[in-house]
Amino acid sequence: MSNHQKIINDYVVVDGHQEILDEYVYEFLKNEEKAVLGEIHVFDKIYKPILEKQGVNLVNMSVGGDHVAQVMYSATDTLRFWDAHKKLDILNCELEGGCKSFILCRNASDIDYALQNNKIAVLATLSGGRPLEGKPNLNLLSSLRSLYRMGLRGLQLTGNSRNRLGDGVAQTRTKGKLTGFGKKIVKEADRLGIVLDTAQLSDYGFFDLIEETKNPVIDSHSCAKAVYNHPRNISDERIKTIAQSGGVIAVSFWSALVAGDKEAPDAEDLFRHIDHIVEIAGINHVALGPDYSAYKTPKDRKIVKGFANLGPDYCGTDRLTPVQSEKYPGWIDGIWYGIRKNDFIEGPSCHESFSGIIKELLNHGYTENDCKKILGNNFIRVYKEILK
Repeated sequence: MSNHQKIINDYVVVDGHQEILDEYVYEFLKNEEKAVLGEIHVFDKIYKPILEKQGVNLVNMSVGGDHVAQVMYSATDTLRFWDAHKKLDILNCELEGGCKSFILCRNASDIDYALQNNKIAVLATLSGGRPLEGKPNLNLLSSLRSLYRMGLRGLQLTGNSRNRLGDGVAQTRTKGKLTGFGKKIVKEADRLGIVLDTAQLSDYGFFDLIEETKNPVIDSHSCAKAVYNHPRNISDERIKTIAQSGGVIAVSFWSALVAGDKEAPDAEDLFRHIDHIVEIAGINHVALGPDYSAYKTPKDRKIVKGFANLGPDYCGTDRLTPVQSEKYPGWIDGIWYGIRKNDFIEGPSCHESFSGIIKELLNHGYTENDCKKILGNNFIRVYKEILK
């Protein structure tokens, strides 16, 4: 057994935010007839090795959202619902075909069963509410209910920009709270048992949501504005409010959020955010949401512009440079993230595993019990409360 595996085995590791792996979706679609019959399990071939290498026991997996790169078929609003529906269908088909390595968690008992039986727990979520929008001038809660029946259990209300639920962080000038439709979505999410995610929501929308929901909320992938002032990072007031709700703030590993003034931020920069959030919120309300990119994208954005997820033959690809704007590299929905060879911090974050983070936490004076809370137990507590 490797040293990495020994470290990981002592912890329940939750990845607070990861986009569904595009290679997995494409491979399933290429082999759909065999996959639905259970003749092959694409999850085991493509996805399981990656999550096991990372040491992940439960992944908050985005199956769609607001950002164009998350949509496989069309960027139009009405087809975003069908895109998310298809991805949920893929996960369900794999399970119906006999794939035993993961569980699409619909309730707290599913989480317990997955963890007790060494299976990967998948919590399906949306990274923005645009898939819930109907045709123009028609907003129906049936979209949320339909995706819930397919297995959706998490909802981030907006991306950086605006949708029919509310305004993202790039639209703070409007001082917009949740829309009437957004308030209805929050109430229905509470009724159904869907985890509400405040990442990328404007401050005005955030505090409006807090007034509307009865449940703890999470922020699945942000950093502290007091440590580095980036538009995507959140204030101490928001951090305190999430903690007071009983929720969790999951720290992002994106360089732009951790220390955007540096070309290559590292673990020391990341720990300034972790330490600060622990100080403000307490150890029971901090987690990790690396926001690893699931897209194999061109290493050199100066050569390739566009949403060619696999890249042309002449351009090497990796998962260190998530797809951003095709016309304006370095921007995502009105927010500047910069252009780097690696959009994630250097060191123990690197897509391979969480074992390096555990070692860094221990080296920074956190106890093993603290580490277990940050690595997974804090998230598990919130999920179980809402999905009961």
